[in-house]
Amino acid sequence: MAAGQIRVNIFGSEYTLVSDSDENYVKEIAQYIDEKMRAIDKHHSIKSTAKVAILAALNITEELFQERLYRQKLLDQLDEEAKRLNRELAEVLEE
Repeated sequence: MAAGQIRVNIFGSEYTLVSDSDENYVKEIAQYIDEKMRAIDKHHSIKSTAKVAILAALNITEELFQERLYRQKLLDQLDEEAKRLNRELAEVLEE
């Protein structure tokens, strides 16, 4: 196998991926996808692997969007806290 190529197994199929990322990191991502697809397959009677993959992609994308919203809320809170601390500091320095 050439440098940068990593073999992974997702939902019973083997893939050779090319990545500059750490091999364990890539395998962890592939395992996550595999687990999502297997969970969907376990709870639904879907015969099409492509449909299982699409549902997994939708679920993972929803997780991503939720994380983005959470991250933005944290950044907004940090920004507000920094502004509050700056105001308090300015008040103390004016005294």
